Amino acid sequence: MAFKERTKSKQLRTYEILSQRMSLEKEDYYYSLNRKKGHEGECRYDVLTEKLEPNCIILNDLQLEIRHSSFQVDTLLLFADKIILAEIKNYEGVHLWGKEKLTKRSGTTLENPSMQLQKTKVRLEMLLQEMGYSVKVDAVVVFVNPEFTLLGAPYDETFILPSQIPEHFRELQNLATQQPSKKMEKLAEELLKRHITDYPSKSLEYDYEKIGKGINCPSCGFLAKNYAGRSHVCGSCGKKMSIKKAISSSIFDFYFLFPYEKITTKRLADWCCAQNKDRVYAVLKQEWQPIGSAPGRYYVPMDQKL
Repeated sequence: MAFKERTKSKQLRTYEILSQRMSLEKEDYYYSLNRKKGHEGECRYDVLTEKLEPNCIILNDLQLEIRHSSFQVDTLLLFADKIILAEIKNYEGVHLWGKEKLTKRSGTTLENPSMQLQKTKVRLEMLLQEMGYSVKVDAVVVFVNPEFTLLGAPYDETFILPSQIPEHFRELQNLATQQPSKKMEKLAEELLKRHITDYPSKSLEYDYEKIGKGINCPSCGFLAKNYAGRSHVCGSCGKKMSIKKAISSSIFDFYFLFPYEKITTKRLADWCCAQNKDRVYAVLKQEWQPIGSAPGRYYVPMDQKL
């Protein structure tokens, strides 16, 4: 298991919930898709890096800061005497290389990731120096999507194209022949302490009254408003879902979007579009911690300290 696991950011989770319950503005919709695609690419790389353990300390998705300049690290691999900084890209399709940008056949341009990689590497080296560590850092951009093609690019050892990934990991395996030193373990702990968990990012404005009500199909996200019995067949993908599990998931979605609102049976019955409030009450009673007595009773997470 990675020393720091990768989790969905609060921003990405917010976009995912809202995109299933309301129509996003075009800009927000495509931003959401790009964020989701990027996360999927990073998770694809994580599956491969797990094989490097235990002789590699893996730090995923770090948000760090040096001299009031923040920078984000997709993956950091700490070996016995070297650090590998990996920027993960899930681009697909044919791209034409340019020194400053990559151009798709459609004409869409993207910043050449080598530019961001260099900035991140410099900032990481500055931070390590400030922390008192002298260790070699190698930086690479890994294009994980097998359907990505880059035309016209000169040889660049910092670019790992899809066909080069197997060789890339053979080289990493050669680095993972001995366990990281105590110094590297200490460095990992210190970097984790410096990770900024609530780094400000682009946020969506949303209002309870404007968000669609119902329970989501776990397979396709379709919002069901009319349901009965223990299970329900999704009107979009046709798959059967458990009503109880769908209500449970929808309650957590509400709590995520509105963390400062009280969780009550009445409110969540409206959120889940439940004609019978007892169905929501049964889930709350089983999975959440009650505070107070009726009619003012509300619920908090089971692990929340009172």
